[in-house]
Amino acid sequence: MKKSAKKSTCNHYHSKILSANHRRALSTVVSSAIIMSAVSIMGVMLVGWSNSNLFTQQANIESSFNEKMNKLNEDLMIENIWFGTNPNIVNVTLNNVGYIGLNITAIKIVNSTATLSISITDGGIAPSNDYSFQRQFDWTAGEPTDFTITTNRGNYFTSQEVT
Repeated sequence: MKKSAKKSTCNHYHSKILSANHRRALSTVVSSAIIMSAVSIMGVMLVGWSNSNLFTQQANIESSFNEKMNKLNEDLMIENIWFGTNPNIVNVTLNNVGYIGLNITAIKIVNSTATLSISITDGGIAPSNDYSFQRQFDWTAGEPTDFTITTNRGNYFTSQEVT
């Protein structure tokens, strides 16, 4: 009889362990729901992050494209260059023949004896409008003189004139 008493105590002990484990464990349905909700939350966060990243890159690309298109649409024609005497001066007339307005930021005039670099602060020219400037410049008759006009978008327009 002792053996049977031990057996029942042992079975009773095992059933307590099994029932305790059974009560403490999460069911498959509950654990699946927790995993699904965690994956859903991470998915929503990942989609939100990728959308914000995509919109930032799209804005940068659009800005870069517009900047480069504006640079391509900028066009300047050097209409007239004439040299005067007493004192020696140079007069230049520029015309904006592009589709958009432009700002002249610098003009450089170079010959074999002199260089004149001018920073321009009021060089805005609307499309189809002119801009003229006159400066004192040492020039010699019959000598080639180079003109370089720079815009704020980084375009360079050049011309050469013989005095």
